Amino acid sequence: MLGQASNPMLAQAEQAIQAKIPPAMQANFEKVVHAGLTILYSPKLAQQRNAQLANVTDPAQLAGQGAARMVSNLFQQSGKKIPIPLIIPAAMVLAFEFLDLAAKAGKAQITPDLIAKATQAVADAILPLFGATKDKVAQMTAQKAGAPAAPAPAPAGGIIGNAQAGA
Repeated sequence: MLGQASNPMLAQAEQAIQAKIPPAMQANFEKVVHAGLTILYSPKLAQQRNAQLANVTDPAQLAGQGAARMVSNLFQQSGKKIPIPLIIPAAMVLAFEFLDLAAKAGKAQITPDLIAKATQAVADAILPLFGATKDKVAQMTAQKAGAPAAPAPAPAGGIIGNAQAGA
């Protein structure tokens, strides 16, 4: 088992993420996750972690943002040697581990909706850290799928507004 999540839904989600990692990248993925878990469960950071857990109001958002920052820091500390395709999956596993801690502290109830919100929070937090915007990601996804890039926005007033102005 990759992480330490005791909640079955979180453990299953972590296993599903790991199953999608190509075999050639599994060792690197495990190293990144292990490094993150070492930090997350560090006795030196227990007081800070417990303070965060005591004050958590939105566990999905806190998990996503914290995991994104952690993976970004690990990426910088590695000299940017962590393969980019491992960044988001590793951050998701670390976010799920934080959710597990929040559940153990009585600050979160693990549901499929909470897992989905944490997954979205990871993506929302990590993309800007690596210079990607939602527009860039949508454009790249469309191009990979063979679809045309998103059209340019219409001028202010739109087609109908401009036609009415000239009438």
